[in-house]
Amino acid sequence: MSISPTHAETARELGAFERTIDLYMRRNPVQFSLVAEIDRKVSEQTLTRALQKVQAQRPLLRVSVDRRAHQARYRWADAPISIETATDGTPWQAVVAGEQTRPIAPEPGPLVRTVLIPAETGSVIVLTFAHQITDGTGGMRVVADLVAALDGDEEGGRLAPGQDVPPSQEALLQALDAASPPVGPPQDELMNAPGELTRFSGRAPHVSALALQRGPTARLVTRCRTEGVSVHAALCAAASTVFHRAGRTRVRVLSPIDLRRAAGLPDAVANRFAGARTISEASQAEDFWKLAQHHHQALEYQRAPQVLKAGSEALAQQPPATPEEAEAMMTVVTAADIQITNLGVVEARAHGRARLTALWGPAQTTQLAGEHVLGVATYGGRLRMTELTHDPVAVLLPDMATVLAQQCTELDAPSS
Repeated sequence: MSISPTHAETARELGAFERTIDLYMRRNPVQFSLVAEIDRKVSEQTLTRALQKVQAQRPLLRVSVDRRAHQARYRWADAPISIETATDGTPWQAVVAGEQTRPIAPEPGPLVRTVLIPAETGSVIVLTFAHQITDGTGGMRVVADLVAALDGDEEGGRLAPGQDVPPSQEALLQALDAASPPVGPPQDELMNAPGELTRFSGRAPHVSALALQRGPTARLVTRCRTEGVSVHAALCAAASTVFHRAGRTRVRVLSPIDLRRAAGLPDAVANRFAGARTISEASQAEDFWKLAQHHHQALEYQRAPQVLKAGSEALAQQPPATPEEAEAMMTVVTAADIQITNLGVVEARAHGRARLTALWGPAQTTQLAGEHVLGVATYGGRLRMTELTHDPVAVLLPDMATVLAQQCTELDAPSS
């Protein structure tokens, strides 16, 4: 039985931001994976039924992208989400690396797929999303819905079936009541030095992962509150410190901003984000918490709703029209030494027959030379980091963890 309207029907046209992503993806695949560890053995048949429930609730999980029209548009797709089953005990890192080598085609849809990894005491589920349909936070909502569906929740993950594709973020931001943008700090011309694209070759990236224990995670949260900075700002400072100590004079950090939280946009499995970048000089690495304050304050300005609305309006007024224009724009606005996507504290059902025990990701590459793409998620009191790159720095995650631990020891007094 079909779970969507007639296949040929248009769901809606892509918004300016979605079109920009889609144009860029014509030659540069961008898709991300989330890895859910579950304490229950799940069969492929059970997973199929659960995914059908989630797909019925989340409209963008049942579309394709039609590029033949003048304006790219979402069309309803009838097919279920595909599932592959890996060999028992396959490391999820190997699956995630492999997922980056196989672009998700815009048609026939849907633009998400799944790999099931049977484990000794449970299951690992890798969900991979094409970036035209959602961001990391939206993907996290899918994971939470899936856990609820696996648990046999007749409420279907607490959502009624959804028939309408969520509005584009431009449409939502346009309706936002926001004053004129505040005057920000002067733009550092070095911030916009463009990155260099590497031709997609299907080469598997290097995948690193590290989880902080509950104690260090709790101390990090407490110390950040004391210092008046976000955990994300501390992560930016830790990454910058490691790169500066390795000899980099300047370090740019790209931080996707969740518009649901920053601008109060309604929750949805859809793209609801904007990019923000911060830059530091080597001399700033001498005072960690001052560096964290630097990142925090720069991000606070870029998170202001009126700044986000102004940026969205500028893109809507002059969006790229070709893949070449999209690439030119993206290599300027996303160029960075490291991208850190922080999903924050993940909420999912903690009772019932199926329980999420760990979440890793978002894990992705974007085809920029020298990129380090770091996904961060905190679940069960533990902060987990997943990094993908084609130019591995073996000590990056361990050194970040060491820097954070050193700065958050209980004996360390707050800075003045």
